[in-house]
Formats: sequence, structure tokens, C-alpha cells
Amino acid sequence: MQRRSFLKGSGVISILLAGGIVWRAHDQGVFSAGEGRAYEPWQDWRSDPGTGPLALVHAAILAASPHNSQPWLFRVTDRSVELYADARRNLGMFDPYLREMYIGLGCAVENMMLTAAAQGYNVELNLAPGALTRIPERPEPVLAASLALTFGTAQKSSLQQAIAQRHTNRAGYDMSRPLSPEIFGKLANLAKDESDVKLFLYTGEAERKRMGDVLVEATKTIIADQQMEEDSQRWIRDRWPDVQKYRDGLTLDCLGLPRLMVAAAKIMPSMPAKTAGKYWLDQTREVHAVKSPLFGMIAVRDRYDRAQSLRAGRVWQRIHLWATTQGLGAQPINQPVEVVDRERTLNRAPQMAQVLAGITGDPAWQATFSFRMGYPTSEAPPSPRRPVEDVIV
Repeated sequence: MQRRSFLKGSGVISILLAGGIVWRAHDQGVFSAGEGRAYEPWQDWRSDPGTGPLALVHAAILAASPHNSQPWLFRVTDRSVELYADARRNLGMFDPYLREMYIGLGCAVENMMLTAAAQGYNVELNLAPGALTRIPERPEPVLAASLALTFGTAQKSSLQQAIAQRHTNRAGYDMSRPLSPEIFGKLANLAKDESDVKLFLYTGEAERKRMGDVLVEATKTIIADQQMEEDSQRWIRDRWPDVQKYRDGLTLDCLGLPRLMVAAAKIMPSMPAKTAGKYWLDQTREVHAVKSPLFGMIAVRDRYDRAQSLRAGRVWQRIHLWATTQGLGAQPINQPVEVVDRERTLNRAPQMAQVLAGITGDPAWQATFSFRMGYPTSEAPPSPRRPVEDVIV
């Protein structure tokens, strides 16, 4: 009802009526953001997260993942959960070494670890070792992590309880509300016990401008790369029937755009990749680069180590869940590290890697994930999710 009132008050309904396309507005989900079967896993978790090992999977499928690709499969027994990297759901040249895929899998691991504790399990966690390599010609699921479960004492946490409230907020943040030093200290503590992972935070005006400039330049590089642009576009779900069919990817509702623009974009035909790239660059330059009180980078010893990528993902999920408990918005802005990967595939000089090393100021640590954070100016909607039954093997 609020969506209808907003659009009517803005004059949009009258425009749609004049154009004779009210039916199309309804068909394309203009009035249905966050509704339908694609969003049921969020509601299911709130109403009945389940018990036993399967509850861990219910939590895992609500984790963050690159482009909301949800690249996971699970094998569940009475005393264990195995997590598999479903490399068939890769991002192509956006993630040629599956580095971001493994970060997303680490996010799923964190949700499972928190939920296992809440369910009263002790967990022996094993992360798959080895180096990340190029996407194989015929990608198949590969074991990424295993959780062996034994009975213990239930330990609920505010992070676990925030799983269903955590959503990526791609809108601008309130620059009139600076983040307190206490927040920086608590963020740092979230990463301090994870081996081979280090968190860097940037809050000063000069630091934030430098990060924003690098972010904009990286985005320019990506949209100028036809292969990266095409591989990214495959995961944009700009048609409402596709949102409900595939239950993954990036939807128009989740891009952080003004609601009037989202409504218009839903009604228009599918946006060409070049046009979508231009809007992305504009949003990066005018919103993400300048309306972010805090930028952060998660670094590892070796950005192409599988286990370290999984650990980096655990840290990011932990950070985002904690931010949710504090009323903060957060968003991955990983374009600079995606350019690092692309330069590597093309055998080019590692210019972006050198830029990021200059920002961290510590050559022993390699940036693998970057993000922004602040007090939101608008509510973040949920993203579509595949159901548990689709990811159990």
C-alpha cells in the first residue's frame, strides 16, 4: 500500500494510465518489490528457521555472494554439512579465478557457524586448501568446506539473529552522521582472530577521496571491457518474471536507485549493457564514491589461496551482520580487485594491485575485498533466493 501511495502521489500512476501500460507495470513487479516465491527463504527463516543440521543450510542460503550468484551446494547428514563450490555459477571474466566465489562461500560458512552455535553444536571446521585457478572449461562442484557437528551448549548471538535482516544497501549514506571511533574499534575486533586476514579502515577525508577515485577508475575500466560487461550483464535480472524464475542475480530493486527511476526501468524494455554500464558508473561516481563515511578493505596474505578467500568471506559476513545490528548500511565495492584479476588474466602489468598496495601501505597484505559503510538514507530491500531444496545434493 505504501508503494502505491508513493507512486500515485508522485504522479507516476497518472502517467502510466495515460500511456495505457498499467498492466505492464503490474506484470513487471512495480508494486511488488520483495514479494513472491523468490523471497520466501527470508520469510521462512523469520517464521521457522528449522532445527538440526538442515537449519545451517537455511541460514547459509541467506549469505552474501558476488552478484547474488549463490554459488553453493550442500550435502547434509545427521552430524555434518559439506559445502561445495558450484563453479557452474561463475561470473566469467568478472571473477576469472573464482576468488569472489570463494569469498561468497566464506559468507555462507559464517552463517552456518553462527547458526550451529545457536543450535547447540560444536563444530570442527575444515576449509579446502589449495590455490585458486582459472575457471575450468567444464566446471563442476568442488568441496570447499566441511562442518563436523557434535552436541554442545546453545550459544545464541546478535549476529545470528541478524541473518534475516542483513541486506546490501547500495544507496547513498548520510554524510551528516559520522561514524564514531567506537565503531571503528568494534569493526577491527571482528577480524582480529581470523588467521591470514587483516582489515583496513579509511575514514579521513583524504583517504575516502582516494578510495572513491580508485573506485570510479576501476568502474570505468570494467565497463570499457566488453567481456567483463557481458559477463556482468548475465546476472542482471531486470524482468520481474526472471526474478521469480531464477531467484538469483541483481534486481532493479536492489541497485540503490530512486524509486521513481526503478519504477520506470521496470516498465521499459530490458536495458542494453552499455546503458546499464553508464548508469552504474554514474551511481558509482555520484553516490558510492562520495556518500560513504567509511571505506574498508579486507586483505589476505595471498589473494589466490582458497582457504584465505573463505576466511575473508567469513570476516565480511561477520562485519555486515554486525553493521546490521547497529543500524548501519553496507555494500561491497569490489571493482578495484576485479580489475586486479582481469589484469592478471590479460598478462598486463599489475597496475591496480600496485595502487591497492599503496593504499594499504603494507606489501605483506593483498587486498581481496573492499566495501563502504554508513548510516542509510533509505531501506535496503531483500534479494531473491533459491530455496533449500534446490541446493541440496
